[in-house]
Amino acid sequence: MGLREKKAQRNWDRIVSEALILFARDGYDQTTMESIAEAAEVSPSTLYRYFPSKDLIILARYKTFSETFAEVFATHSANHPVDEALAQAIFTVLDREDDHREETLLVRSILDRSPIPRARLWDYLSEQEHLLSVQLAERLDTGVVDLRVVLTARLAILIVGTAADRWRAGGGLQSSRSCAEAVMRLFQEQAVILPRPPKKNNQA
Repeated sequence: MGLREKKAQRNWDRIVSEALILFARDGYDQTTMESIAEAAEVSPSTLYRYFPSKDLIILARYKTFSETFAEVFATHSANHPVDEALAQAIFTVLDREDDHREETLLVRSILDRSPIPRARLWDYLSEQEHLLSVQLAERLDTGVVDLRVVLTARLAILIVGTAADRWRAGGGLQSSRSCAEAVMRLFQEQAVILPRPPKKNNQA
């Protein structure tokens, strides 16, 4: 990473950190882009170049998590079975939550009180699911509308979300990976109750 890239990363990190402090202290709606720029010691034009809106700041880590998921799955699935590649991508993303424990918990508490960025989060999750569907379809040599692809992608995102929710509910004291492993075991052991259509009555 060159000097320019390092400076850009420092600016990015400082903007996110200072914005989260302001969101937590003053509230998401009350915090302005100008106040974020002042706290981060960057010009408003620089701030808008990094983040055109407040919701993109608060969801910045989620975006990097999504990009990481896609990168890890693509790399790992080239030489490993799909199920192992999915698990590796899930673990890698959740490990990032552990690495940024305080910030992740803070972001979640802010999102719980802020409907607009929370709605945007659902857009991110939908985008991530679609990207994973495209990757799975390519890996399995089928189409993105293949029901196996659709359900596999949706299930992977569900496992990430469920594990993250349990991790946050416990204050981040238990590792995210162990939360995900617990969810995966339930599916592997067929302990999850799936809806089952009634048997057809073939009698006349």
